[in-house]
Amino acid sequence: MLILTYIFFPFDLIPDFLSLIGVMDDVMVAGFVLNWMVKIAPRQLKEKYGFIEEPL
Repeated sequence: MLILTYIFFPFDLIPDFLSLIGVMDDVMVAGFVLNWMVKIAPRQLKEKYGFIEEPL
């Protein structure tokens, strides 16, 4: 949902016409969003995909 919102309303911290710097802010925003999604994911899902170790 957030990705679709970004596609239709792209809020850039730094405009993309500034070459590499403009693209890097997009990559950083995507990284923060992915990190947030992993943090709020249920524990079972994290265990299934190996983000945390299963208790012995």
